Amino acid sequence: MAFAKANGAVQTSVNAVSNKADTNSQRVDFFSQFGWNVANEPCEIVEVLIPDEFNAVYEKYNAIQKEAGFDLSKYKGKRVKRYTYTVTNYEGYPDEVIANLLVYNKKAIGGDICSVRLDGFMHSFIKK
Repeated sequence: MAFAKANGAVQTSVNAVSNKADTNSQRVDFFSQFGWNVANEPCEIVEVLIPDEFNAVYEKYNAIQKEAGFDLSKYKGKRVKRYTYTVTNYEGYPDEVIANLLVYNKKAIGGDICSVRLDGFMHSFIKK
């Protein structure tokens, strides 16, 4: 279980997770805090708009965020960067898996781990 602390860090049941995401090495380190190994460089960097109002799809996506101690509702209407990395240690799944990290003001604010298949999966940063 994880929850956000007042200073913006995410607290898991064991220890605090750094949400620093200004540099590429900080972003790669961010994923490693959850046990994920990712490629050294992102395969995609795009700007995305967190909508002002969440529809059912965004509500479900935000529920995934909350599993890892994040909450995108604080960023409604904000433009954020999404950094996408290839996950190199997702066991038991033969197809490509990616890690998306949403960054606002140099801090990780959310993201997901997902397969690239249309019938694939998506979950929080927490390993299941």
